[in-house]
Amino acid sequence: MSDGMPGWAAWGSLAEEQLAGEAEALLRESRRAPVERRRVEALLDLYGQSFETLPDYLRRIVGEIEVED
Repeated sequence: MSDGMPGWAAWGSLAEEQLAGEAEALLRESRRAPVERRRVEALLDLYGQSFETLPDYLRRIVGEIEVED
């Protein structure tokens, strides 16, 4: 990431939008049946993010995804 830039600013709004779309798709899928936790983790890893670094609206989406334990 660039020095002095917040993580998401350096990361890019297009990637953030793509992550949001994929997270929403997982959320819809999880409403039918829980998804594997590793799928959610892999999605965040793909975009170089963790739950703690997500903006509030993305944290809410990811937090609502029903996962298998």
